[in-house]
Amino acid sequence: MQLVRERIGRDTGDRPLMLFEVALAEIGANVLRYALPEGAAEPLVEYALRLDGESLSALLTDWGPPLHNHVTRPMPVQSNETGRGLAIARKALDELGYERKDEVNTWRLVKRL
Repeated sequence: MQLVRERIGRDTGDRPLMLFEVALAEIGANVLRYALPEGAAEPLVEYALRLDGESLSALLTDWGPPLHNHVTRPMPVQSNETGRGLAIARKALDELGYERKDEVNTWRLVKRL
C-alpha cells in the first residue's frame, strides 16, 4: 500500500486508503483462515492489486470451500465477538463482490479514491 500512496501522492492518514486497507485486511484474513482446500497443508491464494485512475481494487482468489450467505449477513450484535469482518468490509468499500465458479472463490474489493 505504501507504493500506492506514493504513486497517488497520499499519506497514511488518507481516509479512503485506510478504509480500503481495513477491508482488505478483513477479507484477506477470512480467505487465509477459511481457504484451506481439503487435504492441503496451507491455503492457496492468489492476490492482485490494481490502481486504475481514481479507483483501487483487489482480487483474491482461493480454492477453499464455498461461502454460504455470509456476504449479506448483517453486523452481529455487540456482544458477539466474531462475524464482523464482512459487514465492516461492506461499509468500507464501494463494491464488495464474491463469486464461486467451479471450485474457485473470487473476491473483488473496490474503493474509489
